[in-house]
Amino acid sequence: MARTRKYTLTKEQRKMYSSETLMNFRTISRVMATYASYTLSSKDFAPTEVTDYLSEIGQFAEITYSTLPPTFIFDNLPTLMEPTFPLEGYHSIRDARLLASFTGRAGALPGYLAFRPQTKQLVLAFAGTTTLTQALYDVRALPHRHPSRRGTVHSGFWKLYKGVKALALDAIRAGLAAHADGGVAEFVLTGHSMGAAVAQLLLLDILRDEALLPLDAIPLRLVVFGGPRSGDEDLVAYWCELIDARRAKHGEGAIAEYSVKAYNDGVPSLPPLALGYRHYVRSPFYFVHGRLYQVPPASREYALFHVTPDPEDEDIPPAHPRGGHNYYNGRDMEKFSRRMLWLMKAMKKEGDWKEQYRAKVAKHSGGGAATASNSPSTL
Repeated sequence: MARTRKYTLTKEQRKMYSSETLMNFRTISRVMATYASYTLSSKDFAPTEVTDYLSEIGQFAEITYSTLPPTFIFDNLPTLMEPTFPLEGYHSIRDARLLASFTGRAGALPGYLAFRPQTKQLVLAFAGTTTLTQALYDVRALPHRHPSRRGTVHSGFWKLYKGVKALALDAIRAGLAAHADGGVAEFVLTGHSMGAAVAQLLLLDILRDEALLPLDAIPLRLVVFGGPRSGDEDLVAYWCELIDARRAKHGEGAIAEYSVKAYNDGVPSLPPLALGYRHYVRSPFYFVHGRLYQVPPASREYALFHVTPDPEDEDIPPAHPRGGHNYYNGRDMEKFSRRMLWLMKAMKKEGDWKEQYRAKVAKHSGGGAATASNSPSTL
């Protein structure tokens, strides 16, 4: 059996990992995750257009972890995308417009709705865990009977979802109304970690009650990263029925589901299978060493896969060889979080916040000492 290749860390990579302040769940992966018997290879490569699409939408999921509000992010996109600023390289967000932002009643879960004029996409993003209160909901894994009576759901994720559902639906309705007459070509739900679980629960409600939103003619897309399990086998079976029913009614392209796991990310192995929870998406993706693979349905519950390297990858060392929860799509969410914290602190000082920020980056250039985060990151 092929083994996932191990790499010798460069000096810069050692500095990168020593500066981590967020939870990356690599220890959870070692303890909880299991390897599939199926070995991924080049025949399982995701199509380039899928890889690019998921990377684009992933940018919207990742910025939910900002320590500054979405209004500031979208009002200052040109500056925040400059070299060394937090959104450096986040080109898909460049022309996006913020339509609404909201905070749920349970756990103060944040989310926002944006519109991409060039692609005519409405993108709804939910944040992952950034506070201790939210983390307590994450571990509240008691089963709760789903209103469909078709299974049970993780009670903590359900509580967070119920606290934000009405706000999210109101934002979507307003966004659809503002871009009526063919102005919306696609509606995308996205989230990382706990945000992935909440996004899936919202889509489940949208599918089971089409009267909630006027989305009959608009393709639906679920794009989630590093998500935990949140429903039992019966609820997952119901999800699959609803996906198939929408395709039968509106066509094959009416809905697509993309769920991505990453090498050494332990979150997709939680809660453990022994508690009865399962993943919704039938054929997830696996991101390892810069490559995206499609996982066969029979192996969808596994969080780790051995990989037969493609010859063209041999001479291209990965940017994040250890993997982990905050290194999806080839990007470093640790760096993003750290730079957003520096930016927030710079704005609290007198003088030009941009220059204050640049001075902070210069001080820590080369991946130097870490700045401790005020927010514990978990699921």
